[in-house]
Amino acid sequence: MRYRGFTLIELLVVIAIIAILASILFPVFAQARESARQVNCISRFNQVGRALVMYTSDFDTTQPLTQYFASFGGQENCNDKILAQLLMPYVKSWQMFRCPSDPQATDAILDACPADGESPPTQQCIREYRWALKTNLGYNYAYLSPIMERAQGSGGYMSWYNAPATDAKIGQHARTIAFVDSLWWRDPASRQPLCGGNWIVMPPCRYYRDTAGRTLDTFTLVRAECDSGRAGRWYDYQGNSCARLARPACWRLQTATGWYTWMEFGGAWPFHRRERMTVLFADGHAKTYTPSQLGQGCDVRPQCGGFINNLDEYLWDLDDGGVAI
Repeated sequence: MRYRGFTLIELLVVIAIIAILASILFPVFAQARESARQVNCISRFNQVGRALVMYTSDFDTTQPLTQYFASFGGQENCNDKILAQLLMPYVKSWQMFRCPSDPQATDAILDACPADGESPPTQQCIREYRWALKTNLGYNYAYLSPIMERAQGSGGYMSWYNAPATDAKIGQHARTIAFVDSLWWRDPASRQPLCGGNWIVMPPCRYYRDTAGRTLDTFTLVRAECDSGRAGRWYDYQGNSCARLARPACWRLQTATGWYTWMEFGGAWPFHRRERMTVLFADGHAKTYTPSQLGQGCDVRPQCGGFINNLDEYLWDLDDGGVAI
């Protein structure tokens, strides 16, 4: 008895069918995996959101400090604490501060970032400091807890401190951004994200012009510290100026080149498919937004050059109207 095998044409047809199916299914599988990572990221942000609510409850409704001691000198000091370290007693796991969609959010990369020329730390407290510095949850710190520098005193002493908001200053917790997906660095040539996230992000706009034609500064905590004389400047990634109508880094957009490449969206970054970011609000709930949705209510231009045009839609501020300048 003779057995007939497959002809070459039949084999080629089968291979072609398999190739077509693979080209159809592989993207579907990739999207499914990314969707799972996005859901996981939202779940982690929600966990941090619950920690945020517990923290503010324990500290007389005060928002978390951006940096305890706020030495802000660039050195790694075991007595200094970054925001995520302050929330750790409530969160219990460093994984909650990392988004699975960021492939570089690993212990090894956060320990020693090649872009910074860092070597692995020898102390656990320094490891945790770096993990907190490079969390994927970028804090809306300009509105919630800006880092200020005291005005020079008679002895020439200067130091950094935080000016955190209280719940009473936040008009709508469910519409006030607390954290956004962020990145630590972008390679200026490849423009690819490197080395995990960033502990703070900058908002897209600052100033608002009311119906009377007055220009209002919505960075009310910064304005209060500067105008009172308590602060001589604040940390804004640009000129650190207390001057009225000073323009901090904010969103760099088309000017995001060189060192500022990572600040295209103020340090926020759309790690998820379809250019989406996970956003955590001050009431503890999380959802995803595109960059354009994060800029709603604002005529977004580089370095806070555009005005807020709708305070009800703008998601970053405290809803306290602003200070006339």
